[in-house]
Amino acid sequence: MNYFIRDRSEEDTRTFTITITPHFDAEGAHPLSMQQILSNPSCAAHQPLFIFETKFGNLPAHPFPENMVGAYDEASDSPDEESRVNRNTAGDVTLQFHRPRVDMRRDQGGVCSDGRWLLPRPAVEREDCNIVEWDLAQAPEGTRAVWSYGEGPGPVTKEGKLDVVSNSVFMVGPINKLPENLQRLNQYNLSLFPKLAGVFQRKDASYRAFLRNTVRGFGGSLCLESYVLEYDGMGWKETDEDLVSLFSHEMIHSFSLMNPEAAGYDNGWYIEGVAEFYSIFLPYRFGLRGLDFLRNRLHTVLLEYGTSPRIEMDAIDAQHEFLQCLIDSFLRRVTGQFGFDQNSPLDDIIVDMGKRLHRGKQVWASDWLEYLRAFLGEDMDVSEDFWSLLRGQVRDLRAVVAINKYWSLSSSMQEILETGFDKSSNSTRIVAGVLEDGDHIATSSRIGLCDSSLSAYYELVIERAGERIQISY
Repeated sequence: MNYFIRDRSEEDTRTFTITITPHFDAEGAHPLSMQQILSNPSCAAHQPLFIFETKFGNLPAHPFPENMVGAYDEASDSPDEESRVNRNTAGDVTLQFHRPRVDMRRDQGGVCSDGRWLLPRPAVEREDCNIVEWDLAQAPEGTRAVWSYGEGPGPVTKEGKLDVVSNSVFMVGPINKLPENLQRLNQYNLSLFPKLAGVFQRKDASYRAFLRNTVRGFGGSLCLESYVLEYDGMGWKETDEDLVSLFSHEMIHSFSLMNPEAAGYDNGWYIEGVAEFYSIFLPYRFGLRGLDFLRNRLHTVLLEYGTSPRIEMDAIDAQHEFLQCLIDSFLRRVTGQFGFDQNSPLDDIIVDMGKRLHRGKQVWASDWLEYLRAFLGEDMDVSEDFWSLLRGQVRDLRAVVAINKYWSLSSSMQEILETGFDKSSNSTRIVAGVLEDGDHIATSSRIGLCDSSLSAYYELVIERAGERIQISY
């Protein structure tokens, strides 16, 4: 038998190429012209080729009737029929359409959106060389075009499954000045990322944070190797400590996740719990923040847990985030690995699970429990403790060692947080759950500030019968 080196020919290379052409009006970027070329999908007649999202969560997506999408392959035009092909495809398939500014946030002359809203995704399951390029020939001077994996106009390539595109961020337009506090903390992100990549042993990792102004709200949404931070007109009031915690939390998601269970549960207890845990401890361990930051964040998460009105709810309805501190305490006591500068076995477990996921392997809650059994032994029923957590059983934290063996927790009685009206009112902007419902919430401060501080005031302006009323309590 003879062996030889075989080069991967052009015919063998599977590519998914996206070309984006932004158009501009007096206010900045507006619609986008999209072209997607999927190399040789070999799709049989009457099988789905592309999937158009109709909604995400409870928000409807822009409809794309057949006459709005031009589709052709190497044989002829329009093999597309309601997202299915009416004959076998031949060669590469090209999709062309205009994307109106629906679900793309315009901010300071640019637009920003994630791939789930912006693009239909191929229905075929395969790995591709994903390529994104931008046509900026008609764009104003100073226009920049950025994808989660690199800045254009391109081409920028990223190997991987098709969620590489759907779970990423696209932004085009002028890149303008941020609020002073967000701009000031940009250096923190630049310092944090290489340290995180080192912990998770990811030399190939990259990361981009996209910031955009929104009408209301403050928070992040996760994508692969990137996230979008939305801030409203009150964003300048956010403290450095809260911003550091948020930046850290979202960046950690790029390294540590868990697959959803077969039954559909998303394992948010692990995903959010690890991010919350590390956002408390790693800024101190990396030398980016002092001991006061560590102590304050611990106090904050303990307060949020102990005074939460959802403390006894099932974790499917209310994500409890303190599990990782509890497990870390158990493992440190078992192994005797104390100290702020020392990894505990929990770090090794989380890093190994993250590496497995990055290699394309599935990681579930059952894997987590097996890791713990190796340290805690068969005598400790970790699965029962795990399920009691998910069912909402209140945790006894009296024996918890908070990283350092000389630190322990003491309890004090505090009131359960009560907003005074149905919390869904923050989303609907209509006051509900009181004697007289129906007041319109014109503006409000971030309710999360009250979750983490006993002294914080909740401030809102309501409209009632044409009159604006300011309330603070």
